[in-house]
Amino acid sequence: MSNISKQPKISVIGAGSWGSALAQSMAFNGHSITLWARRSELAKQINEIHYNQPYLKGIELSHHITATSDLKAAMDSDILLMVTPAQSLRFILSDMESYIRPEHVLVLCSKGIEIQSCMLMSEISSSILPNTHLAVLTGPNFAHDIARLKPAATTLACEDEDLAKTLQNIVATPYFRPYISNDIIGAQIAGALKNVIAIACGIAKGLDMGDSALASLVTRGLAEISRLGIAMGAKQETFMGLCGVGDLMLTCSSEQSRNFSLGYALGQGQSLKQIMDTRQSVTEGVHTAQSAIKLAEKYEVEMPISFAVHKCLNEGLSLDEVLRDMLNRPIGHEN
Repeated sequence: MSNISKQPKISVIGAGSWGSALAQSMAFNGHSITLWARRSELAKQINEIHYNQPYLKGIELSHHITATSDLKAAMDSDILLMVTPAQSLRFILSDMESYIRPEHVLVLCSKGIEIQSCMLMSEISSSILPNTHLAVLTGPNFAHDIARLKPAATTLACEDEDLAKTLQNIVATPYFRPYISNDIIGAQIAGALKNVIAIACGIAKGLDMGDSALASLVTRGLAEISRLGIAMGAKQETFMGLCGVGDLMLTCSSEQSRNFSLGYALGQGQSLKQIMDTRQSVTEGVHTAQSAIKLAEKYEVEMPISFAVHKCLNEGLSLDEVLRDMLNRPIGHEN
């Protein structure tokens, strides 16, 4: 376990909506937070007016948060919360490698699977920084809720129980409650793949298929996420918890979800390009759908909803064609 002081220095690497929200939450506890932004103009805006207008419009950020675009300066901390887009994590970690210290702790907060390698965030981190302590933070949380200090719970997954408890005490606030798990694989699979199912639910909503269809997609989506996770070494009970069914329920039922809203727009007739051209934030489910089908084939797991979403997003099939294929699948046993 890393020796973390009672008053640790904390940096959040990534100043998007989720990174800024986590910085805000921990600043509520009186921690001084360094928030790294890739763009110097965004760091300047946060420091001068205490707002992150592109990502958390209308929410004043704590004066305990100091933004910087200097990665070396941000690395002068004990705990590093990694909140960059999943597809960028490898490049950011490579930039950080020369500044990393043995006592550093990485808390991985990005939800996704790398497209080219199909690696989880923890696998990428371990391949680049093999001696660095790791934890995963993932759960049913919308950035705007957390930034406004609305009550929420989340999963903190770590294989080191002592480190997990230390991080739990640092991250927890009266409004933000992290629950410990030792299943870092399951936590990451659940957090990444629920975005794909959310796109499917958004499509169904956009096509006005009814609430029964949404309930079926969520339930069968959880089944295929669990199948893949277990095949990769995760625990069944993880998918029944906050980072599993909890996050799935949240992401598949609200237009606050970037993935659900993207699916809804597709169902309403917009093209993927039209939707993506209007967005600043990354919609991870678009990328994760590609990784999901590769992993399904590798582990010989049936994932019909993920395959359907992938065909819509990446193979140019119409919603009607994909829907017809899904409805023509053989009907089998539930378990």
